[in-house]
This record gives sequence, structure tokens and C-alpha cells, in this order.
Amino acid sequence: MLKVSILGMEDGDHTFNAESVVSAIQDMFPEFTGVISVSGTVKKQGKRLMLNAEASCNAHLICDVSGEEFDQEIKAPINAHYRLDTQLFSLSKYQDEGNEMILRDDEEEIDITEEVRQELAIHLPMKRVAPAYADTTFEALHPELLDETNKVVDDADSPFAALKHLNIQKN
Repeated sequence: MLKVSILGMEDGDHTFNAESVVSAIQDMFPEFTGVISVSGTVKKQGKRLMLNAEASCNAHLICDVSGEEFDQEIKAPINAHYRLDTQLFSLSKYQDEGNEMILRDDEEEIDITEEVRQELAIHLPMKRVAPAYADTTFEALHPELLDETNKVVDDADSPFAALKHLNIQKN
């Protein structure tokens, strides 16, 4: 679990570092391996806390172009706002409203595990290309897999040719 201690924190900026093994975090994507490290600052102003950090972890990916496995470091910004207010905390309807998370006044630490898990998952690349093949296309790497139908497109032989005659009204 990734937690930041706020016990006895005074107003101002405070740096922190947190680490956790990937296997210790529930529902973590299977691509992530090793250790998740988070470093950043917590700024306290009265009963408000603003967390700005960066999380990083290695991911074991399969290249979409070559099919080879490779490792890539994934980095994600973590930004969260908290408010220390026991009365609002006891009213459950305020828990999910807005961008500010409500904590009890006597809270000792902030659990940022879920925020880190979500942000790292969002920052996984959609197109996974190994650095060695960054400037290479699939067609250039595997020309033997192309057939004649992929090289020349004939609209008359297309299975969708009949759909071109449909009259679609746009509003």
C-alpha cells in the first residue's frame, strides 16, 4: 500500500517518497512488474492538503510491430486534493462530490494506492512499440504476410459496396 504520513504536519510544503511492490497492490494490471515508486510534495494550508507527485513503475509489454517482449518505464502524474473535516466525513453524501476528498481531522496518513493504480493504468500506451522498432511499420518488417488484397483495394469487390447506395439522412 502507498501511504503518505500527515501526522503532525504543519502548514507548508513537505516532500515524501513511497514505494510498494506491485504484487502488494490489489487489482494492479498484470503488465506492471517490480516496484512502484512515488515521490512528490504535500502542501498543507489550514485544513486543506494538496498532493502533487509522480508515480513510476516498469511494465513488461509485447511489441505490436515485432511481437517481441520489452520493458518500458511508465510514469504518471498524481494530483489530489484533500480536506480535513470530521463533520463532512461523517456525512457520506459529501464523500464523492467534487474533486476534493474528505478526511477525518485525526487522520494519520493518506492512502494514495488507488489513485496511483488508476493513473498508471491510464498511462499504459495504447500502441506498444519496442524502442528498436519505433520508426518501422509492420508492413516493412513483415512483407511476406501481405497478400494481393491488402495491396490493392477494389471498391467494386468490397463487401461494403452495397452500403454505398443507402440514403442516410443526417439531422
